[in-house]
Amino acid sequence: MDVATETWWEFAACRGQDASSFFAPSYFEKRAEKLAREAVAKSFCRKCPAREECLEYALGLRDPHGVWGGLNEMERRAVLRARAQESRQALEAS
Repeated sequence: MDVATETWWEFAACRGQDASSFFAPSYFEKRAEKLAREAVAKSFCRKCPAREECLEYALGLRDPHGVWGGLNEMERRAVLRARAQESRQALEAS
């Protein structure tokens, strides 16, 4: 990927796919439906060459919706909490 002329989303496996797999519908979604929908989205993410960039983008924005970089909202919040904990521990150690 030539980052000087192209951006990560140009290489994303989800590009051109139906966004309904990546984002919750506007109506109540049962847990089984959510898991099935997210499994479809994550299947694209697993083979995506831009997965890391996508995840970092969503983490940086603190996007509260959808599957980004192979992680859903709760999984991304867990990553952010773990990073915050690591930062606090690094500060305390120095």
